[in-house]
Amino acid sequence: MKTLFKNLKFRLLFALGLILFGFFYAFGSGVIYTMKKSQERSIEASLTAYAKDLQHDYIERSGKGQTIDFDELKEELDEVKEEFDIPLLYAQLLSYKIASQEPTIIAKSEDLKGESLKLKDDLIQNILEAPEKIYFSESKNRTLTKNKIYIGTLFLGIHENQMLLLQCAMPYDKRTPEIEKMKEALWIGLSLLLTIVLLLASFLISVSLRNVQNVTNAVRKMGIQDTHKSLPKSYIAKEIDDLIETFNTLLGNLQHAYAQVKQFGQNASHELKTPLTIMQGEIEVGLRKERSGAEYQAILHKINHQLSHLHEVIEKILFLSSNTKNELIKHFSEIYVDEVLLEVIEEKKSVAHHRGITLTLDALEPFSLQSNAVLLKMVFSNLIDNAIKYAFENTQVHIALHVKRLSIENEGIGIDTQEMAQLCEPFYRGQKSKEYAKGSGLGLAIVKNILEVHHARLHFSRTEKNTTMVSIHF
Repeated sequence: MKTLFKNLKFRLLFALGLILFGFFYAFGSGVIYTMKKSQERSIEASLTAYAKDLQHDYIERSGKGQTIDFDELKEELDEVKEEFDIPLLYAQLLSYKIASQEPTIIAKSEDLKGESLKLKDDLIQNILEAPEKIYFSESKNRTLTKNKIYIGTLFLGIHENQMLLLQCAMPYDKRTPEIEKMKEALWIGLSLLLTIVLLLASFLISVSLRNVQNVTNAVRKMGIQDTHKSLPKSYIAKEIDDLIETFNTLLGNLQHAYAQVKQFGQNASHELKTPLTIMQGEIEVGLRKERSGAEYQAILHKINHQLSHLHEVIEKILFLSSNTKNELIKHFSEIYVDEVLLEVIEEKKSVAHHRGITLTLDALEPFSLQSNAVLLKMVFSNLIDNAIKYAFENTQVHIALHVKRLSIENEGIGIDTQEMAQLCEPFYRGQKSKEYAKGSGLGLAIVKNILEVHHARLHFSRTEKNTTMVSIHF
């Protein structure tokens, strides 16, 4: 049973069945209740008409000053029954002494067969408060009928200091043949309707779940290496198509990430392998024969240079792989961008001077930013380093800081337009940059990651003077 309840289709049908059963049961009960009330109103109308007719005769006689003949009233109990064509009618006249609170039966209809109708004590109080109304009650008398008896009690008047009351009643059964037939018809009809609705719902749910199953089967057959596959829409249910579209978006992101990780691994392997190969070669050269101290120093210098490059690459790889956006934001505070930029420019002057390049600060507009000084310094250092590295000797690098915008412009080898979109990918280096200067291809990838945390954009362009401009829009 637990396994069955884990089935989505069964749970949906079970819930729908309960809801519909409750609705149909309430509807059927409402119909039966209405029929019973209608039957009660019909009996009340008949008893009221009967009682009012006898009341009218009594009032007419007493109004003319005639002596009340109870034998005539007794005859009228049965005559009025014939007049109204009532098959079975129990009626009796009562006199009620208020002082002794004792009812006395004056006359009975033939249908009572020696029995009498009950007079409840609370009826007397109601009659005294509103004598013009007729009061209805229920009673039982197994001698007369196995059904309930519906009684109407009406005040006729005062006779010899006694209350004269008329009680008329009819057998009353809430389970009449008509009501029983209606119950049976409702049970059969509503059960049949419930079955049809559940069968249709089962079919529709099966069709919907079949499409979900098709999506599941298609997903199972897919691998992350399937970089060009996606799930086709079903065009049956909007919810399923939304699910497919969401999955396709996620799959596209995963495929792109997989391709990037794969390319990153290949590039990282190449970048790490190259200095290791160089170092291995230098060590092998040094071990072939005895060499002078100067030669050993030259070999060690080369190895040290490659170790520095290897260390730099590893540090950048670790930064890209271990720092998440949330971790970086935790260390943010209000930083003055102009102060960080001036510090970086001062540090880079000696590097620029070595190549005969002048760092020119064209504009410096102070403004603050929620950031981290170390991260911001990494961004400025990488961009200025690249500007110096790829600029022609004895030229100028122009730096301008405006509010929410930094631009760095140099005259150098330039960037091919088709390569601009790939410059920030890890380990990517343009053909010109490979030939002109050494590098790891990780600097701009780090810059991009840091700027994304700041919700800033990095933009590359060629100016009218045929210079290269890198700009940051904060």
